Amino acid sequence: MLAALLLVALLCPGARAQVADSGPPLEGEAYTAAETAYKAFGQGDYEASAARAAEAVALRPDLLRLHLLLIDSLVAAGDLIRADLATKAASAAFTGNRDLEGRQASIRQRLAQRPASEGYKALEKGDAKAAVRAARSAVDYVPDSMSYRLLLLNAQLADNNLPGALETATEAIALDRANYVPLVWRGYINQRLGKRADAVSDFNAALAIPGLTATQQKNIRLISADAAMASGDFNAAIELLGSYSRTDPKVITRLTDAEGASQRRGVLRNNGNMVPPPVQECSTTTSGVNCELEAPAVLSILTPVASPEEKAARETFEAKERAYQAERDKDYKSAIVEARKAVQLEPEVAASRLLLVNILMSAGRPAEAEVEATKAIDAGHSNAEIYAQRGYARAKLKNFRGTMSDWETALKRGLPPAQAHNVRLSLADAALASNEPMRALRALQKLAVSYDTSIRRAYALQALGRKEESLAEFRTAERLATTAVQKDGALRAQINTLVELDRKPEARILFDRAIAHGRLGTVRDADIGYLAVAVGNDEVALARFDRAHATGQLPARATIDAGYTAMRRFENPKAIAYLMEGIDAKATGRIDIDDQKLFETRRTVSDLARVWGINTSVSYGKVGSAPNPFLTTTAPSSYTSQLGTEFYYRPEGFGYRNGAIFELFGRLFETLYDQSGGPTGGRTTQGMVGARWKPFSNANLVFEVDRLIALGDAARDDTLLRALYSYTVGTDLRVLDASWPTWYVYAEVDRFLEKRQLVAIMEGRFGRSFRLDPISSKLVFFPHAVLAANYDDSFANRAAYSVGAGGSLRYWFGETTYMAPPSYWELTLQYRWRLAGDQRAQGIFAQTSINY
Repeated sequence: MLAALLLVALLCPGARAQVADSGPPLEGEAYTAAETAYKAFGQGDYEASAARAAEAVALRPDLLRLHLLLIDSLVAAGDLIRADLATKAASAAFTGNRDLEGRQASIRQRLAQRPASEGYKALEKGDAKAAVRAARSAVDYVPDSMSYRLLLLNAQLADNNLPGALETATEAIALDRANYVPLVWRGYINQRLGKRADAVSDFNAALAIPGLTATQQKNIRLISADAAMASGDFNAAIELLGSYSRTDPKVITRLTDAEGASQRRGVLRNNGNMVPPPVQECSTTTSGVNCELEAPAVLSILTPVASPEEKAARETFEAKERAYQAERDKDYKSAIVEARKAVQLEPEVAASRLLLVNILMSAGRPAEAEVEATKAIDAGHSNAEIYAQRGYARAKLKNFRGTMSDWETALKRGLPPAQAHNVRLSLADAALASNEPMRALRALQKLAVSYDTSIRRAYALQALGRKEESLAEFRTAERLATTAVQKDGALRAQINTLVELDRKPEARILFDRAIAHGRLGTVRDADIGYLAVAVGNDEVALARFDRAHATGQLPARATIDAGYTAMRRFENPKAIAYLMEGIDAKATGRIDIDDQKLFETRRTVSDLARVWGINTSVSYGKVGSAPNPFLTTTAPSSYTSQLGTEFYYRPEGFGYRNGAIFELFGRLFETLYDQSGGPTGGRTTQGMVGARWKPFSNANLVFEVDRLIALGDAARDDTLLRALYSYTVGTDLRVLDASWPTWYVYAEVDRFLEKRQLVAIMEGRFGRSFRLDPISSKLVFFPHAVLAANYDDSFANRAAYSVGAGGSLRYWFGETTYMAPPSYWELTLQYRWRLAGDQRAQGIFAQTSINY
């Protein structure tokens, strides 16, 4: 036991106080735990010592030496938090014990070091709130530490918590009233809070502290002077600093400002709440941490009083700066106000006027920009750039003639090279838009060869009709292009130019090669479709129209073109669908086509949609005016009347192929009247079945083969081969014109094979059609002259030639929203005079027919 006590006496300061313990002697389990703790402490096993000491304290809490052993063991083990708790518990049992108080102060000082260090680091990083939390923790551990209080104060200032900083400064002053630092800080904070009188009181109290060094006195005065000038109290600043040497840079800056304000040579840019903060420096000495304050280096805050000219110049400069900033912020309203102010201040300066014009253009107000530029020009305060900007304003207003004049003037006056380049390109664009290609070429003459110049030269040459030269320029533009859009645009122009030069095969090759190599990728599908149509590649055209339609990118105007392309590709259902969509687009105003174009579109739908039809006619005239399908021959000079009916079928899959037509038909003919007394009625019923083929889309040439079947005894069994050709102008209904020229020529050659007979007919009608709108817009009257010829080798006088006059009345019916009238009834009456040949050429000729 004695050895253990000696060991504690050596290792534990304050162990000598243990002799003051009273009470029963240490024995039993408490003795054993204490002895083990002392031995572990002596062996450096502080954690074991702390554990056994805690057992001993629990058994004998009345012994101070056991509490001290536990505290010292925890401290030695580095467990300061538990050591602090153990100290608090012991202090409650042994109030006023200096050994415990000393240990507690030492432990808390060490506990405060870590949050204090974190607080300084947080301040360096700019994390003010973290610094406040850490500093407050340090103060909680060591409330009487001035350095920790000042750390908390600086953290609160960084957090802009002036009321909190003021409270901390007041608490710091109470800790040590002989320390000037918290007093000066409180003066600074009161100044920031607008409490000028309190600030002055604090600064004066700091200066009144005895024992201050000269440096400390000087810094307090400099800091107090900063606060005075922030409040505009330049006399107080002079009084504070007047005794110091003017060689000190910190003194001379402040003193010169104060004296300048006093002598009215300038005004102080002051704000009572904005004071430059003092600089705090803390150092560790043998007596602890010591903090000092130093006045910051400052710049002059004296603004010299300007002359009227200087003031006006400054106002102009500031107005321009505000205008520039507002323009950058897209606050064009404010920018225009400031720019107008600058013009008012210096109306003779072209740069100010140019600023206003530029801002008006940026604001999307070209009309006002033109007015301002014109004012500057008329007042003689302009330069080349103002002419250039007025040109851009006029271009926005579509005044291309004025635009070009301004840009040419700007170029003559002289522009910077880069701006001159842009103006020349814009001048060329305006000239092209105004259909002045030579002017465009002149604008481009001085520019180096590039994509921008070549593409414009190409379009100018194209407008001049110099297409071969334009083709070369388009190729140059494609070669020099830097983007896919530019390359595709130049290539597209080449293809179109080749088409215009009637070099369609070359255009087709160039187009097909471009598509095969993935070119024209930046061009819209619909536009590629039109380009494909131009070169004759309907397959690609329809595919691109379809793709644009599937993605909703096909313009309404293109639906009709897509329909005709599908028709040329023999895709009739698709053609009908596209054309109907175009008709709907016209009805809803999405495309603008005239009513005649609409009618022609509906006529195409009628033709595409037709599958069958019936033609019936009753004719009256001289025998031999038409092919005779009957067995009995009537006298050629007598009149006869015949009824003919045809039903035809056009196969859906191949019956109509872009105007080429194939049809199957059956016919019945019967003689209704015979002036010569020949057979009529059922005896003359003639049956016919056959097929006809119109092989060409653009030529109305028809080949036909018929099998004649005798249904009456005056009819015939035979085989007939026919070839028919017609050319017509104005025979369809028109919706815009009330009258229009109309003529047609019809020729037919018939060959009967079994009863050999050759018949040829030619007829031409020439006149003018009149739409009888007062009766019906579907009723048309066609007065005409007629020229006819007939050949029939079954007559003794085989040929007959005549000329005559007549009229036709035709009524169209059966139209729908999407189809033009597909059917009509017609009545024709003519009188013909024989020119030569047989008498059958002369007389009355009449016919009524229904085509359904």
